Amino acid sequence: MYIKHNCWKWQTAAGAFFVKKYDDITIEKKVKNIHRKLAKIDFPYHIPIANNNDGLVIQKWHEGRSARFDQKEERLAAVDCLQALHETKANIEWHTEPLPRQQLQRKWRARFERFLLNEKELSSYLNKDYETIVQTAYKGLRNMPAAPIQITETTLLHGDVVHHNFLSTDKGMVLIDFDLAVLGSPIDEMILWLHRALPNVDYDLALLLEEHPYTKICKPQLSYIYYPNELLREWLYILQLDTKEREPFLDYLIPFTKKALQHWPKLIKQIEHY
Repeated sequence: MYIKHNCWKWQTAAGAFFVKKYDDITIEKKVKNIHRKLAKIDFPYHIPIANNNDGLVIQKWHEGRSARFDQKEERLAAVDCLQALHETKANIEWHTEPLPRQQLQRKWRARFERFLLNEKELSSYLNKDYETIVQTAYKGLRNMPAAPIQITETTLLHGDVVHHNFLSTDKGMVLIDFDLAVLGSPIDEMILWLHRALPNVDYDLALLLEEHPYTKICKPQLSYIYYPNELLREWLYILQLDTKEREPFLDYLIPFTKKALQHWPKLIKQIEHY
């Protein structure tokens, strides 16, 4: 059964399997290598892969749904997954693996530049909010230190902590889709997770920092929260859609943007408090 591009559910006499075909052999090898190393240490928050050499990644099918970051228990479970993944550095020498390095500041600056280059089209949707986002992003980039603060060793990062990469099953939460996995600081990954979770808790940063002990590692680098990453990413995404696809997405994105900008002053005060 076709699921989406290059992904299928494969029903066999031995049960159902998830099958993914990679156009890029480098990513395929990376994903397989990560899963095999995690399996060797019995990492509980992933779905092991089958041993095969036919260009496919095959995993046993797990019934479940995407995590809900508006639910406390599911936020806690998601952070448990990320903490456990980061702590695998105690058993796996990830720094010796051929993994790409996290370049968060460079990535965010490039994203902002694309936002500026598309001013005419984006401002036609955003009106005055376009300039507000630009000024907020400028402030965010200025408040970032020249180099990331390193208080922990680099480790494996999942690389894409959106809610649908946390699969909630009857056996607990698991991480899926390691396509964007990188080597880097766990602080960076938890900052990215805070960006993803904040819209689900009315931008209550204090709540997220206090409800799970692991999120406290972000405190030395909270200036990264100034940067409106979710807004920039979502508005640049809309440029990839055709006119027919844009209309329903705008119905979600415009109120999402209004809510974010409404809460931003309070969010900044919270950052400054810490």
